[in-house]
Amino acid sequence: MIKISKYTKLGFLVLASLFILIWGINYLKGIDILRRNTNYFVVYDKIDGLLKSSSVSINGYQVGQVSEIKFLGDYSGRLLVTLSLKGDYKIAKGSTATIVSSDIMGTKSIKLEIVHSGIYYNPNDTLPGTTEKDLKEQVSMQVLPLKKKAEELIASLDSALTVVTYVFNKRTRQNLTQSFENINRTIANLESASIQLKETMNSGKINSIITNIDSISTTVKHSSGAITNLIKNMSSMSDTLSRLNISPVFAEIGASVSGLKTIIQKLNTTDSSAGMLINDPVLYKNLNSLAGSLDLLLKDVRNNPKRYVHFSAFNIGKDVYITARPSTLDEKNQIIYKIHLISSSAKLSIESSFFKGLGPIEEIKVSDTYNYMAGKSADFEIISKLLETAKINFPDASLVAFKNGRKIKLEKAIKKRAN
Repeated sequence: MIKISKYTKLGFLVLASLFILIWGINYLKGIDILRRNTNYFVVYDKIDGLLKSSSVSINGYQVGQVSEIKFLGDYSGRLLVTLSLKGDYKIAKGSTATIVSSDIMGTKSIKLEIVHSGIYYNPNDTLPGTTEKDLKEQVSMQVLPLKKKAEELIASLDSALTVVTYVFNKRTRQNLTQSFENINRTIANLESASIQLKETMNSGKINSIITNIDSISTTVKHSSGAITNLIKNMSSMSDTLSRLNISPVFAEIGASVSGLKTIIQKLNTTDSSAGMLINDPVLYKNLNSLAGSLDLLLKDVRNNPKRYVHFSAFNIGKDVYITARPSTLDEKNQIIYKIHLISSSAKLSIESSFFKGLGPIEEIKVSDTYNYMAGKSADFEIISKLLETAKINFPDASLVAFKNGRKIKLEKAIKKRAN
């Protein structure tokens, strides 16, 4: 009998322990090294959190697991996943291996979508692979259109609120209050009138009126003979008028019409002085230009009387000038006043009725804000009157001063004007 040394027994014991340890570790991972498994490969662009030992299932039943994940050797970044299926399991061609979320926490697994084609892959073949969109991506795809619509709705509401804010200003609210008061007074008057009508009907006045109308109709009926005679007399008068010779009267009317026609024809030509005055466009333009120049001259005389009047009447400390003096104001350095009406993040129509009566409207865009201005004058009195008109629809309207096309402080412009 062969005697086995204790060292040999110890070696067999260590090998057996190592084998049991390796088998146990793989068994816990779901790999039974004592059972024959069939391997297939799948190439993915991304695996979205798929791990070794992730389950492989068909129709919800686990048939294997992922045994290995590594990069392909072509440095493309794609991943080669090894599927280890229990036993000698065959997969039909046309089937795909899809990475799916197996629970709400996002745990990934592989779902084999089998197609019964009758032709099968060989072990260690490469299966086509796809990736199912996760819950986050699906929610994002559903929510993204709603987000865009919400943003468009908010922008529309912002524009609408801007318009409503400026429509319902203080003056408009006062007008609405007055309108409701007028409606209440009208309803009260109608109620009073209905009460008076009821009292009138109850007092018997209506019956009296009807009686009077009946009496008048009876009187007309009894006077029918006199009405007949009146009609006969009017017929006789018309016969008498028809026998009169009124042809000379119509002839004179015709001659008068011809004379008026001749006068109108002469007015439509340039043969007469009156026709030249009416039909000469050059004369009209000259007269219009003269009227405009006179208007400017009168405004300048009113605003700057010392340029044209140089007279000392009684020595009482006040000089009145009657001598014209040349203007020293350089037009390039002239201060121009404008009225800032409103600033809005939404573009407004300059044809709106709110701008009516303010003249040409100027739109200036600064960053994402639209500024609207009206008026352009160097005359402070004129621009101040226009400002009063603008405040009816734009209570926050204000004056803005410009010099050589640049904005300057209004206080500085007024100070220069006073000097």
